[in-house]
Amino acid sequence: MDIDSPFEGPPEDTREEILRAAFLVLQEHGYSGLSMSRIADEVGLQKASVYHHYSDKDSLLLALVDYVIEEMKYRMVQQEDGDSLQQLQCFIDQVAFGRQMEGELAGFSPPSEETLRVFIQIRARATHDDAYREKITEITRLQQDHIADVIQAGIDRGQFADVDAERVAAVVSTLLNGIFSRRVTTNADVEPVREAIHAYLETVLVN
Repeated sequence: MDIDSPFEGPPEDTREEILRAAFLVLQEHGYSGLSMSRIADEVGLQKASVYHHYSDKDSLLLALVDYVIEEMKYRMVQQEDGDSLQQLQCFIDQVAFGRQMEGELAGFSPPSEETLRVFIQIRARATHDDAYREKITEITRLQQDHIADVIQAGIDRGQFADVDAERVAAVVSTLLNGIFSRRVTTNADVEPVREAIHAYLETVLVN
């Protein structure tokens, strides 16, 4: 099965193999079609082996979210110098709009629609499950904190106006979450939204 995923390189152990399999099954069948049997078939293990590592599909999915969170922590590295506006716009283009960047601003591979589709399904579980809500809140906080850090660095370098970095980051983060959903659930053109966000940042941040 050739489907994009957030995993890079070969799996380190059986637990990661199972996580990858769960990701692929979730892409193909959705949450309602996710079962330990399908995950076992995908990874080539007995179902008992999957249960040995994860008690049920929710514990497995929560572990998958933990994996994504750790990857985000590893990849969200702020540049120590350079153009803060360019860095911020590049991050938004990668994360929200799926644009592949090159050079020092590349950061990490942008999430595809397939990856976002999995994330939206997991996010939906947070509407009535506290464990999922805590994980999604952590992801949102990581994203928002990174944006705020880039903005604050721009302020400190004299590249940005003296704004409330946390408040601007909260606005941008909220917009990004809406874009994730729009990309996955509609056929709407998101390019005008991208242009509007870039214009907003220039208006609010640039001296």
